[in-house]
Amino acid sequence: MYIRSYKEEDAPILRDLFWNTVHTVNAVDYTRIQLDAWVPVEYDRNA
Repeated sequence: MYIRSYKEEDAPILRDLFWNTVHTVNAVDYTRIQLDAWVPVEYDRNA
C-alpha cells in the first residue's frame, strides 16, 4: 500500500466517497432529512 499526500484533484472523489458513506452506512440510523442536512447533494464547491 502506498500512502501519499492529498492533492487538490482528489477533492471530487473524496466528496463522493463521504456522501455515499453517510447516505449508505448511516441511512439505518438517520432520516433522509437528517442525512441531507449532514451531507447535502448540492453544496458550495467554493466553500
